[in-house]
Amino acid sequence: MTDIKSVSQAPHANVCLLLEGTFPYVRGGVSTWVKQMIEGMPHLSFSIVYLGADAETQGEPAYELPANVVHLETHFLLDERHEEPEPSTWANKLQKLANVGTANKARMQQFSQNSELHSALRETEKPLERNVSNGFTQLLAGPKPLTETDLKQSKGSWETIREKYQDAPEGLDFNHFFWTVRSMHAPLFTLANIVKQAPSADVYHSVSTGYAGYLGSMLQGATGSPYIISEHGIYTKERELDLAQVEWIPEELDPFKVGLNDNMSYLRSVWIRFFLSLGRMSYSSASQVFTLFDGNRQRQIIDGCPEAKLSIIPNGVNVARFRSVRRSDTAAIPPVLALIGRVVPIKDIKTFIRAMQIVRTKLPEAQGWLFGPEDEDEDYTRECKMLVESLGLSDVVKFQGFGKPEEIFPAVGLSVLTSVSEGQPLVALEGFAAGIPAVTTDVGSCRELIEGIDEDDKALGIAGSIVPIADPEAFASAAIELLSNEAAWRSASKAAVKRVEAYYDEVDMIQRYRDVYEHQMSVAHDNTSNDKAA
Repeated sequence: MTDIKSVSQAPHANVCLLLEGTFPYVRGGVSTWVKQMIEGMPHLSFSIVYLGADAETQGEPAYELPANVVHLETHFLLDERHEEPEPSTWANKLQKLANVGTANKARMQQFSQNSELHSALRETEKPLERNVSNGFTQLLAGPKPLTETDLKQSKGSWETIREKYQDAPEGLDFNHFFWTVRSMHAPLFTLANIVKQAPSADVYHSVSTGYAGYLGSMLQGATGSPYIISEHGIYTKERELDLAQVEWIPEELDPFKVGLNDNMSYLRSVWIRFFLSLGRMSYSSASQVFTLFDGNRQRQIIDGCPEAKLSIIPNGVNVARFRSVRRSDTAAIPPVLALIGRVVPIKDIKTFIRAMQIVRTKLPEAQGWLFGPEDEDEDYTRECKMLVESLGLSDVVKFQGFGKPEEIFPAVGLSVLTSVSEGQPLVALEGFAAGIPAVTTDVGSCRELIEGIDEDDKALGIAGSIVPIADPEAFASAAIELLSNEAAWRSASKAAVKRVEAYYDEVDMIQRYRDVYEHQMSVAHDNTSNDKAA
């Protein structure tokens, strides 16, 4: 389903941003970054193609569109999903598919080509050639594309799925396999429809791989315009974490091992390989890929991104915005720990809550404040609030909703993160700009932010503390040490300010992306001129 909301009739834009589950509907670090980028380049025009899950849960935009956004369109990937039929209906449906008559010869050739392209995707020992992703684009969005009806009803689809099922472990229910393949591929037809009517742009820019990244691959293949990718978190890693928690996938052991937990079910690994394939096609189509720090860069290379395409552009924050809220050297340090982030499992809010119970044993006045949206995973939010009550922390751990960082930091002593996965958290950098040390788990680039990257950076000092994942005791101990040792806190505060001013000012980040856009736009202009000359 597509709900198009536009501020004008899709005029040509300098940059078309491809966004999945972020700006302008969902608050978070990536959305903040997108807003920074758009507002930091008022001389450029931007259009936005937003991909959400379904209209029912989407909600209203969380941000106002900057003036230089000339078009916004919103698409939903899961609205056509239906409940799985009862077993008797399964059997009837499968029997009908098996009995489909001889398919159109051209369609059968397309499904044969589809199988050949999938074989190329399985050759993971070398970077993917762009012609593979372009081949899929032609199948999905070419002059006579395969359609979702073909996926659901054609003999070619039936035979392809049956062929893939032969690789499955013995005992895997075919019904589960069949509907898994159907479910993961259905959104690709929504992407194909977007490509057919996509807003034109000098440059297409995806802020992830996944479905948005593959949309960029398709747009590049269909239009010939330059395409670039920026990754904050690693999409495939985050999907691994998500899939490890879902309960609707059977637990057959996976014989293929795809680098994950040996006990991961086969169908979970099918999903992961699907997202890895989308990522590899995204990388193959992109002319440049940007990441936040070297740890992400190494993972991207493992996931199939050619090393020559990769560059590091770290996040940046508006340092000047926070200078005025830094406290003086003699001001008291509030025993308040602020976690700014979404209330979702990946942020591991429960570890923060349990840690606050320990912190209170040493610092009876300590408070734990949670700032962020609570509606993304309502079940998890409810569980967190129940945990607060069961531990007797209702007057200690407070869910504050949305707050402006420049208003939060003057009232707190520590910025904290208990996440099980992060990229390069903007909230930690904003806290640094306000002179607030951080306690974070050892994920993403957090260790680099706290301790520094190279010799010069490390010489600035340690800006807080790094603790293991899901360890309330270690987290509480680090927080208690900083809040009860004024000298340590002030040393960390000074290191935080020096580091953010030296390495993470948004002025530098925006200038680097401005240079990237201008280079890519010149490439697009040269390509257009050459086409006209030809």
